[in-house]
Amino acid sequence: MIAATSTCAATFADDTTEILNGQLNLDAAINVTARGETDQAAAATMTGIGSANALTVDVVEHHDIESEQTFSGSVDVQAETRATAIDGTAITTAAAQGNSVSVINDNGMHADVGQTALDGSTVSASARLEIDSYAMNSVTTATATANAYDAVSYGGHNELALRQDSGADVTADSYVLAETGGLGNTANIIGAANGNSAQIQGYYLAPDQVADIDQDNRGDVTARAGTDAGGGAIYTTAVSSANGNSAWMQNEWGYGHIQGEQDNEGDVTAETDVAIGDFDIDLVSLSSEGVGNSAIISNIGADAYMGVDQTNNGVVTATTSFDGGTGGSVLASATAFGNAATTYVCSECAVTAYGNTNQTNNSAVNAYVTGRMNTGGAMSGTATAIGNSATYQSITPNSGN
Repeated sequence: MIAATSTCAATFADDTTEILNGQLNLDAAINVTARGETDQAAAATMTGIGSANALTVDVVEHHDIESEQTFSGSVDVQAETRATAIDGTAITTAAAQGNSVSVINDNGMHADVGQTALDGSTVSASARLEIDSYAMNSVTTATATANAYDAVSYGGHNELALRQDSGADVTADSYVLAETGGLGNTANIIGAANGNSAQIQGYYLAPDQVADIDQDNRGDVTARAGTDAGGGAIYTTAVSSANGNSAWMQNEWGYGHIQGEQDNEGDVTAETDVAIGDFDIDLVSLSSEGVGNSAIISNIGADAYMGVDQTNNGVVTATTSFDGGTGGSVLASATAFGNAATTYVCSECAVTAYGNTNQTNNSAVNAYVTGRMNTGGAMSGTATAIGNSATYQSITPNSGN
């Protein structure tokens, strides 16, 4: 454990490459449309998925992985559901990625991964639900990412060298239209956009995770979530999340380590806009979050190290707005960060959250919450804007400290 903390770059046990991947997709035109229409149905599911370059690895034994992906052009994914009434669940999903790598392993790996989305490229996802009368339960989700890396490890020692560079504009739009109808029992509306995204997870047999990450984003990143409805759901949730660069590690019982650099030059915008006429006794929960650079470690049962240098030069804006008639309660929040780094560990033993972070923000960071309703139970709004935020936390179970 202690020796692992001195790692300065991902190294390899030998020079053998068991998986070698090279993918080049220039001037790509990836277009996906999933559209369905019905008068009345018990359930409806529409899913659209598009990617310029995709690598999937699912292995049991230890592997060395080398991958290089380059993309330019456009990836556009649209999913749409139209109905008079949905008696059960309406699920509408649009997912767009420029370059994507997905890895599952049981006994460790050494990975060297490069992903490039060239300047002028676009990645967009749009999910839309239109209902005339009602949808009893609905989930409407749009996600868009220029470069995406996702790994799940169930044991062994895992080392990652990841380079992600994006000049692509990325947009995710999730919307529910029910001007003459209602949202039923539950309605979840999610829009999430990322320039560069790295998600690293470890479970089961105490995997160690050591990641050296270099992320550069120059494109504008925009996420939107909203609805215009005559009547609300008993529980309505709308969330928009936009990140220039995002690195996230969740691990259990093994050492967790992230180091490297994140540089964001693009504007980052998250918008959640909800209008509901009559929301009765409903609970409406709305949030928007925009972050130039985000790095998070959450580790259970072992030490965690955060060593990421973050520089943000893009304008970051989070906006949440609500316009309602008569109804129940509304909880609204907007959160914006130039740079955010969080290290969290939890254990009954003596473990430590530690590291060395450097954060520089050179641009405006904005958070706005606006709300209006005729009458209702309660309205609560919170707007938070922070240029640089670094958090280290160690707790024991059930103690809160």
